[in-house]
Amino acid sequence: MNRTERLLDLITYLLNAREPVSWQEIKNHFPEDYARGVEESNQRKFERDKAELISLGIPIDYHSGAGVKKEGYLIEKEKLFLPEIQFTPQESSLLMLSASAVLEQEMFPYRDQLESALHKIISINEHISPPPPGITITYSGDQGSSKRAKWVKAIQDALDRRKEVKFVYHAFSTGETTRRTVNPYGLIFRRGFWALVGWDHARQDLRSFVVTRIRNLKANTRRPGTPDYEIPEGFSVKSYQNQQQWELDLHDPISVTLQISRHRLPELLPQLTTAKKTGEDTFELNVTNRSGLISWILSQKTDVRILDPSEIQNELCEVLQKMS
Repeated sequence: MNRTERLLDLITYLLNAREPVSWQEIKNHFPEDYARGVEESNQRKFERDKAELISLGIPIDYHSGAGVKKEGYLIEKEKLFLPEIQFTPQESSLLMLSASAVLEQEMFPYRDQLESALHKIISINEHISPPPPGITITYSGDQGSSKRAKWVKAIQDALDRRKEVKFVYHAFSTGETTRRTVNPYGLIFRRGFWALVGWDHARQDLRSFVVTRIRNLKANTRRPGTPDYEIPEGFSVKSYQNQQQWELDLHDPISVTLQISRHRLPELLPQLTTAKKTGEDTFELNVTNRSGLISWILSQKTDVRILDPSEIQNELCEVLQKMS
């Protein structure tokens, strides 16, 4: 028996026990694992296994002392299993409202699972309150074509199975079309679009790709049961979820200098954590999504100005002229 099987069997044995189990009973139940050779070695082996399970959150307790009918080891079900989740009618209503908005997105890759979860919420709640007044959830982004929806699902499937994907990518700034091979690390949805985050083989670095600019996506079909890669331990997709609009990788970095009205600095500084401060109210940004930067600047009205480069200034002027 390998160690994983032994640990699982030990959990099952202690979990099903109605009373504490002595060391001798454990040896009798696992003669090939804890009752061979030197007793001291067997005890150390058991202690290592017990420590491993405890580190994984399995509460193995030793019952002893006054008032205890029998000394031994036991896993108490009350400590191992979380109590059943109970939602108030209003909480259930809000969950359903949020989930329904997500289901409107054709490209959401977990529609079936989410619908199943909604049915379960309905089944355990006889009465579901209406949402609080004034609360509505709408989806304003482009839902995209059925083909793009299939690509989002294909990317998620490749991510689950750790299979690399190949696709043609259309760059926003240059109009250049390139072939990419990527190890998917995560999928994010923000501000109306889906983006793939992964390891770009050609760039030898992490990159993000807007799904609407992906064409001819194919996942590796060789050795379907074998992962092509592992996601690094330190990677967090949340860091990409919190990216600012101008940080999405749509083109090569452009250095942009901004001037921000001083009365807005306390409010906007948290959004400029990756920017280099070049003066009391000026900041240098590495921009990889120029349209995202322009959109953000417009949302700040007249409190953010582009000092450099002139090409971004001109783009902003063109947008303003179209809006006037």
